[in-house]
Amino acid sequence: MKIRYIILFVLISFGISSCGKNDFDNKFDELPDERIQSTIKEYKEILTEPEFGWKMNYSLGSGIEYMAYNIVHFNADNTVSIKSKMVDDAIVSEFKIFSEADIELVFNTFNENFTSFSYPNVKAPNGYGGDVEFNFVSISEDKTEIVLKGKVNNGILKLQKADRDLSDFSSIQKYVNYLSAQRTDSYMNLAITSGLGATEDKPIVLGMDLSSMAIAADYNFNYKGEFYTGKKMLYFDHDGMGLSTPIKIEDSEIQYFVYNEDKHRYELAKSDLKGYLYCTKLPTYYVPGVYDEIMDHYSLKLRASFGQVWDKYIAMKRANTLIKNMVIVTDYKQRMPKFDKDGNPVFDDVFNEDYTLGKSLGEGLLFSFEDKTQFYFYFVPLEIKKIQEDRVAMKRLPGEFCVVKKGEDLNPIAESIKGNKEFNELVDYLCNEGGWYIRRTVEGGLIDWDFISQDNPNDYFYTRLY
Repeated sequence: MKIRYIILFVLISFGISSCGKNDFDNKFDELPDERIQSTIKEYKEILTEPEFGWKMNYSLGSGIEYMAYNIVHFNADNTVSIKSKMVDDAIVSEFKIFSEADIELVFNTFNENFTSFSYPNVKAPNGYGGDVEFNFVSISEDKTEIVLKGKVNNGILKLQKADRDLSDFSSIQKYVNYLSAQRTDSYMNLAITSGLGATEDKPIVLGMDLSSMAIAADYNFNYKGEFYTGKKMLYFDHDGMGLSTPIKIEDSEIQYFVYNEDKHRYELAKSDLKGYLYCTKLPTYYVPGVYDEIMDHYSLKLRASFGQVWDKYIAMKRANTLIKNMVIVTDYKQRMPKFDKDGNPVFDDVFNEDYTLGKSLGEGLLFSFEDKTQFYFYFVPLEIKKIQEDRVAMKRLPGEFCVVKKGEDLNPIAESIKGNKEFNELVDYLCNEGGWYIRRTVEGGLIDWDFISQDNPNDYFYTRLY
């Protein structure tokens, strides 16, 4: 009785496995071995039948965001010809189909265009996480698409039947050029116009920075109160461009784009969503935590400015020669210089003038009278309001004051600056209602904060931690 149950279990299991990944007729009129051999033969016929071969996309399954794109021809003599843009001529190796726990496709000899991902090398002693053995996952009813999964690293190998001669990889360059031409501003975005509740009038917008130079796709977006960010590899094929793995939003996926030559833009394809790429001068997303960070005790010296900021800053300095630089401060405490008993400045371990902290000044614009210190200055108190997480607006507050060196006449200096037309034009412009988009960057290990006008993104200035 036990043997009968085991035989029944084996037959049922094999039947479920075979039917689950093929839509072919069941072959229960054959013996198990005969069914396996018949299935292997059928798979091989499907692989070798296409006149123009297959478009092969291989996404590594080792956590590495990489997509390999090749044109593949499987031949009746168990050779496989694989062509890529990296090598001029197709490279021929061997394959086989056999059954172990499942029906497998194995690339059993080395091929530079494909199996190199699996072999160790100097840069990657354990390889790049590729597979050479794949289990068949599914075959479409019309036999034009096959999906396989790597046995070891779980990479996804997708074969799509080619509908024309795709041996010329130089034609892919036009899709690279299309992307370059569409990048007309600093930030690229995907506007979803159908699906997820979006419409043409009220699209859901995702930051989608696609770079053909870096072959990378950086995505950033806010959705239902959460912020999502990440990086994918960008690849180009004979029909468009795609991402190494899909971006998933609820049950929808974003991975592939085709170019609409009439509208001169890339549009989302092979998805239940509809949408298109476009560019803006400012990001369409906001990054949580930026406001809280910049408000946590920063001293940021103006490093460079452009547009109206530059014009007004230079005019202010020409009219107020005592002012050496402008510093934006948050949660700031006054720096009080140290002197020895003879009245000489005290220097710290790196030969900067040492100081103690005085009273809290909060937020404001500190116009320093010195190049390297903040001991003597004219101070404009500010309220720095949060518009969004990485957007702020400055408001000028009463209580401006001046600190000068001992022995200098305070009042004339303070009154000269306070009443200066160019000075007030600069401060009032920085305190415009439209506000500023702010972002933190690191250059050469040094922290910078950029301020970009929301009303006119061509007006912006860079500051550095000071």
